[in-house]
Amino acid sequence: MRDEIVGCMSEILNKIQEMGLFRTGEKIVLVTKNYILLEHFTGKAYNYRGIEIHNFKTKQLFSKMTPLKEAGYQRAIKKMTAWATGIKGNMLDSYIQASELLAHIFYDILPQYGLILRENQLSLSLIMLKAMEKEKLALCEAEVGTGKTHAYLIAAVVYRLFHLSYQPVIISTSTIALQKALTEEYIPQISQILLEHYMIQEPLTVAIRKGKSHYVCDRRVKIYFSSLIQNAQSEEEGLMEILAALFVGECSIDLDDLPLPNFIKKRICVEQCPYNCKFFSICRYRGFLRRLEQGNIDFQIVNHNLVLADILNRKNGRNHLLPEYNILIFDEAHKLPEAARQMYIIYFDNMELKRLVDSIYQASLHQPEEKEALLLCEEMLQQNMIFFESMQNSVKKMYMEASSLISLKILLNLLKNLSTLFFTTNHHNTKYQRLSIQFEKEQKKMETLLQQDGLIYWIEQIGIHKCRLCALPKRLDFLLYKDLWNQEKTYLLTSATLSVNSDFSHFMSQTGIDLLKEKQLLRVNKASIFDYQNHALLYLPNDMPTPNIRENAYIEAVTDRLEALIWQSYGHTMVLFTSYRMMEIVYQKLFTRITTFPLFSMGKGQLGAIKDFRESKKGVLLASDSAGEGIDLAGDILSSLVIVKLPFPAPDPILEYEKSLYKNFHDYLTEIIVPNMLIKLRQWMGRGIRRITDTCVFSILDSRANGRYREDILATLPDMPVTEQIEDIRKFIRKNKSSSYFSE
Repeated sequence: MRDEIVGCMSEILNKIQEMGLFRTGEKIVLVTKNYILLEHFTGKAYNYRGIEIHNFKTKQLFSKMTPLKEAGYQRAIKKMTAWATGIKGNMLDSYIQASELLAHIFYDILPQYGLILRENQLSLSLIMLKAMEKEKLALCEAEVGTGKTHAYLIAAVVYRLFHLSYQPVIISTSTIALQKALTEEYIPQISQILLEHYMIQEPLTVAIRKGKSHYVCDRRVKIYFSSLIQNAQSEEEGLMEILAALFVGECSIDLDDLPLPNFIKKRICVEQCPYNCKFFSICRYRGFLRRLEQGNIDFQIVNHNLVLADILNRKNGRNHLLPEYNILIFDEAHKLPEAARQMYIIYFDNMELKRLVDSIYQASLHQPEEKEALLLCEEMLQQNMIFFESMQNSVKKMYMEASSLISLKILLNLLKNLSTLFFTTNHHNTKYQRLSIQFEKEQKKMETLLQQDGLIYWIEQIGIHKCRLCALPKRLDFLLYKDLWNQEKTYLLTSATLSVNSDFSHFMSQTGIDLLKEKQLLRVNKASIFDYQNHALLYLPNDMPTPNIRENAYIEAVTDRLEALIWQSYGHTMVLFTSYRMMEIVYQKLFTRITTFPLFSMGKGQLGAIKDFRESKKGVLLASDSAGEGIDLAGDILSSLVIVKLPFPAPDPILEYEKSLYKNFHDYLTEIIVPNMLIKLRQWMGRGIRRITDTCVFSILDSRANGRYREDILATLPDMPVTEQIEDIRKFIRKNKSSSYFSE
């Protein structure tokens, strides 16, 4: 075996290097006729990868705390051979054993802690475990009450017990509330249970990873705090104490944990983190990242945007943001398409080049080139103005017309000339080192914007004198497939709303999952365990006018009906709007009419209204889309959920482009608009019943809900009694609520 290694080492090493498969710090420890075994020490564990020589496919095999000895080579060869033939060693046996252990946990252990057995939850967890074993992508729709969080956490823990791996499981969410629940409730609970039953030897570890702007920059804190002291600027005493604690390193670096105003957080957060920073070696943010990279954390909690940012960084040759992982779980996966649009979109505002020019003016230039550079700057700003003026008309057609295209090419050439001139005269200047990053960033952006055939364009006005050009790839689904799904990893996507009538087609086409081969996919729908037949009532009135916020008669009709519904349910009501303006108008009208029950309005970012509503016990909350997802109002607090208007997606350039792909409006409506509305509606309705004992009335005041879209709505919602009579609401509430409900 040693002879084989020596004989093949040089040739194999060259081939691996040519193909870019050889990672930094990785070495060949075994070469056979068909396979290569690579070893990489992370500082904590030894990771082993296999390469199949005839096609140079790679595979992460296992990790060990100590280096593999010669006696273990045969076992490694068996693993590689089994992998190449499609059977992972003793995968079948290990999967059976893992499944039995998982079932034992759900059947025998969790009920001891008040977590009753739910057959749907066990079945869901087994499918998730299967996806991990076979490295598949699993679409797991689990309606409210299924217990999907416990399902994937336990599946992940059991999988790791049978597959020694020091790579963390990445869990991506869309809301901070779920992140906090995972780190403060779910994972500690499971850890304690498994420790007590000796299934794990040490507590499960978990860490939240966020974007840079959520963390304190030690350098910026010291600069800001020192400036306040030197200039004798007065801040509130409590704020100065926090800043002083940050200054000496005695405070959390997570800005979300600190009661500081947003303007201060922006002044002291991590903006850029260059390696030449004088605080680099002692930087607490860098120390935090190093700890997360050590490989001894079981679960790392992130959000969808950070996952996609990491993928784009790797794709573009930049530093990765997340550690290596084999299992990625997207919870709240229905928000992934929206996150993808946010991360893949390109923004170019009309003030960017002005900021670059200001930076150039501040840098020192050598004579006589200074005058030439200033002329180029002036010409570039003039061309920038011409370009944005031409785009104002061009983007109405969602593409870049010839005049705009020519203007952008001229702008790019001016930028290149300026960058070249600045480099030749100032490349030794430290200020140029910073400016060169800006030059490169703007140049790459313009070059991308010139790829007009693959982009949708539109202009957004973001101020009186400020606007920005937005460009989004037309084939975002293909980019997600190529950048994300087409990897040898396990992906679990779970949410209460991934399908329309148990059909995942709409979500799959949005995200590019439909481009995967069928054998790579698992799909499962798990219905809610809640008894909607006896615990819910759906009110669809047949006498509401067509929604039109411009009609006073419509606004009055909605206000009158809301007042009647609030009295029927004795408060305990949340009303969801699709328009802030409509919500504010109705709030002002109800304010003088509803005095028995506390009335709250939840504007943009006003999360305190949720807390006030919860504490009121019998209040009325008017809210928008932000309250329709991720909020848990269990018990009698919320007993009447009213949806004023069906949540159709608001028109935007992306929808306009999608409409252009259809031959007629009916097909576009059926395949894009209605599925989006139904998924959103199910999310909103999911706020009503959160526990097995909850009871709730659901009301939809949109006349189309009892007309054109009635059958679609009834087919997608859980089966429950339907009424057109408002008197039935009072009967339902009286029947299902205790006397204390009315006396609070």
